[in-house]
Amino acid sequence: MIKYELTAEELFIIDLLFLASAEERHPEYLCEYVVNSKVHLREILHSLQEKGIILKSWKLPNTGEKFDPETIVFNKNFINNYKKYSAELGIEFFNAYPSVCIINGVEAPLKNFAKKFNSEEEFYFAYGKSIGWNPETHKKVLDLVQWAKDNNCRLINMNICDFVISKMWQSIQELKDGGGTITFDTMQTI
Repeated sequence: MIKYELTAEELFIIDLLFLASAEERHPEYLCEYVVNSKVHLREILHSLQEKGIILKSWKLPNTGEKFDPETIVFNKNFINNYKKYSAELGIEFFNAYPSVCIINGVEAPLKNFAKKFNSEEEFYFAYGKSIGWNPETHKKVLDLVQWAKDNNCRLINMNICDFVISKMWQSIQELKDGGGTITFDTMQTI
């Protein structure tokens, strides 16, 4: 809000526009809010264009024209900043990571972020920073975590903080690709 000088209503409309997008497909929330709050959506959309959140090349509908929220084109820099500050990527990662694993017959919790971070938000920010707030990298990490869970991969037996700090998804990728493993017999090496 501070960076883009947004009002609370503008930020709320942005969230409703994201919900109405082609990915989410819930335009009913935006419609219900506009009808019940008597908000002047056109004015807010114009303000969002002026603030550089919606591209100026997007044609703002005239009063009385049908409005399709799926046509809105957001500024890529704004989207990157939104993902960065909303913690959306970190929350998705946290939810995808396993909560518990069994090590030598004992259950061990894996989602204790308090061991290294002061708050959930701080952890979410650290995860986002470690992947450069890149949605493609984020999807790849989620896919690798799922692959590791499905294949009983032992590389996912560590605390979530250690996993992020060490970027363990890179090791899982190596393992998935068939490399990165060394096998040795400890009894023979002694």
